[in-house]
This record gives sequence, C-alpha cells and structure tokens, in this order.
Amino acid sequence: MMRELIWGAVMAGAALGAAGTAQAQRDPAYAAARAEGKIGEKPDGYLGVVGNQGADIQALVRDINIKRKAAYTAKVTDGSATIEQFAFTTGCNLIAQTSPGEKYQAPDGSWQTRGSGAPKRDSRCP
Repeated sequence: MMRELIWGAVMAGAALGAAGTAQAQRDPAYAAARAEGKIGEKPDGYLGVVGNQGADIQALVRDINIKRKAAYTAKVTDGSATIEQFAFTTGCNLIAQTSPGEKYQAPDGSWQTRGSGAPKRDSRCP
C-alpha cells in the first residue's frame, strides 16, 4: 500500500519537478549557476550548493527551495504522502532528469557530475 502511495507521489512529483525546473530555468542566474556546477539536485527534492559559494548563490538556492517546499506542501493536501516522501520522489525524478555536465548529489552525499550514463540514485527510487 505504501509503495502505491509513494508511486502516486512520484507521478505527481514528476509533473511538479518538470514545472519547477522550467520555472527556475527562466532565471538566468539559476541557469548560469547550474551550468557552472555551483548548484545541483539533491535526493531530498531540493537544490544544494556545491562547494563554497557566495551569498548570491546561497540566496538563489534558498529562494528556489522555499518555492519548492510550498509546492510540495500544496500537492500533499490529501494525506496520501508526507511532504518528505513527496519531496524525495520528486528528487529521484529531478536527478534522473539532469543533463550531462550537471551536478547532483549521490546517495553517499558526494557531489557528482552527470556523465552520459544514468546518475547514481537512491535504491528506493522507482
């Protein structure tokens, strides 16, 4: 039963992730930071700062993450999944959608650069 609930969250998360990424990509600062490897997708469904970045990058990530959490919260109003479960499944999808050269956080917590193959994802990802 829980797997079905999480799968429903995955499907909704995929739609939300694609919309959220498209919206953030309209911001040239986001696009530049992503292309330069200063930010990356994390398994928990949020963006992360890669390495030691300036206050502008940290503020950008904080702002996007606030918007993501609000979107996740709005999507789980029916109680079928927790915000954390929804965010995690969205994180699985966002990491899978990274392009070669983009950064993502592997299950061991290390920052990886996406190559031509599939990214390393949490074993709980569908």
